[in-house]
This record gives sequence, structure tokens and C-alpha cells, in this order.
Amino acid sequence: MDTVKFLEWLSAEKSMGARSAKDVVSRCSRVNRLLGIEELGVDTIDLLKENDEFQNHSTFIRSQLKRAVSLYAEFQETLKKD
Repeated sequence: MDTVKFLEWLSAEKSMGARSAKDVVSRCSRVNRLLGIEELGVDTIDLLKENDEFQNHSTFIRSQLKRAVSLYAEFQETLKKD
């Protein structure tokens, strides 16, 4: 994950403050560790839904993690367009 570019994108395109953007990046890293994967992909949310440890988290935490994955997917799409 290109953390620097992702942080810049979150700040510029999603109008996030530095702390909020870092939280999103941290959640993406958490998903990587949770699933034991190197990079988030298009199937990551499906993998999360099948993961028992993910299911044991509160609805609030699951929502935050899925939102972070969605934002990263959106970021990846913008890279493909450039």
C-alpha cells in the first residue's frame, strides 16, 4: 500500500483531516493483518465477511473496517485512471 499517496488522496479528495486519514490507513493495515494478506483487493470485503475474527467484532468496528477497505478500493480505481 502506498501510504503517502493514500493519505494525500484522503486529504484532498475526501477532505479528511490528518488524524482521520491516518485512522483509515491504520484500519486498512488491520484488515491486512486480520486476513493475512499483503494487499487489499476487490474481494477483501467478501473475505472479511467470511472471517470469524472479523465477525466477533462489534458492528461499529466492522463498519469502520469495511469503510476503510471501500475507500482504499476507490483510491485504487483513481490510480488506474491516471
